[in-house]
Amino acid sequence: MYFWPGFFLYLAPGGLLLAAVLAVLQHEDSARLLLGITWLLPPALGLVAFFLGWRFNRSRLLFGTLTVLLADLLLRRYGGVAQIDQLLARYVFHLALLVLPLNLLLFSCWRERGMLTGQGLRRFVFILFQPLLLAALFGVRGPLIVRQLEGMNLSLPLLGAMPYPPLIVWVLAGLGLLFRFHRHRDLLDHGFFWAMLCSLLALLAGNPARQSFLFSVAALILIVAAIESAHRMAFRDELTTLPARRALNEAMLKLGNTYTVAMVDIDFFKKFNDRYGHDVGDQVLAMVAAMIGRIGGGGHPFRYGGEEFTVLFPGKNLSEAQPHLEALRQAVAETGFKVRSASRAGKNAGNRQKGGGAGEKVSLTISIGLAQRDPSKKTPQAVLEAADQALYRAKNGGRNRVAS
Repeated sequence: MYFWPGFFLYLAPGGLLLAAVLAVLQHEDSARLLLGITWLLPPALGLVAFFLGWRFNRSRLLFGTLTVLLADLLLRRYGGVAQIDQLLARYVFHLALLVLPLNLLLFSCWRERGMLTGQGLRRFVFILFQPLLLAALFGVRGPLIVRQLEGMNLSLPLLGAMPYPPLIVWVLAGLGLLFRFHRHRDLLDHGFFWAMLCSLLALLAGNPARQSFLFSVAALILIVAAIESAHRMAFRDELTTLPARRALNEAMLKLGNTYTVAMVDIDFFKKFNDRYGHDVGDQVLAMVAAMIGRIGGGGHPFRYGGEEFTVLFPGKNLSEAQPHLEALRQAVAETGFKVRSASRAGKNAGNRQKGGGAGEKVSLTISIGLAQRDPSKKTPQAVLEAADQALYRAKNGGRNRVAS
């Protein structure tokens, strides 16, 4: 089980889903088929979002989906071109254009607090109160707001005319979501970004059926992002960001007849943890994991548990895998670890007094055991156990070495 690499991380899955939908809409027959089932999508997607939000404690998913579908409902009810009150239709359109990105950015920033808790219910009220507030505002300043916004229109390539105040809001909200995703790597933030872009295309679609369909796609993007996030939590280790034990078990089922398995262990990690504290121990694990993650030779790293890691080399024998493991061992030994400050050594005063002054560089090494598949070790589990035995030999032989 491997994960989205590099720049592709910013596109998948939401960006790819949106691109696929836009491509399909270019074909008349496909577009007619999709737009014909648009009436079914909002209630179905709303129920799915409610279930996933409740089951996986993803209230942000439900609030984001509810907001997108509510915007679609209001625009279909009051914003259609056939409405008698054209001023009201234009008002609903402009206010949706202005308020929707702010809501999506806000929901992305909200911490999970559950759906049926007191705070969750207050958030429901916040969402449902906004249409009432905007309706009251229409009776007081509606015509003025519409005139002012329509007097600030800009002509944009591909998008058409759009007032520049909402344009600024969309750009800032989009940058905010990208920053959050870049910083936290939260796939739901990624989903909010692409759902927001899809919602913008929906608002500017001009065709009511296409507009409603694109809003449903925005809700679908959020749902897919939540599913991908749950999958990632199950298969990726949170601390090191490496694939976790469950991913290793699945990857081992896909190995062919030739492969090598390596077990990597941080030397004296328990003593290091006891002296400097668990916070610094976590930093060490993350640093070593990052170095293992860059291993060459086609190696696929996983966190096995504790201070142990596993590296699979599909299609490689011992002689092909060993140089890359030796390079890893040497790189860790040469890099060492710098305890950046005493306050990083632990959360309590006792741990902070155990050592680890600011900038202190300490020795850090790893031991590695590896084994390859052969007639005596025909299953991945047998090879893994042989690699584990080789790791013990490396430990007993003095540590900071590779044994096979």
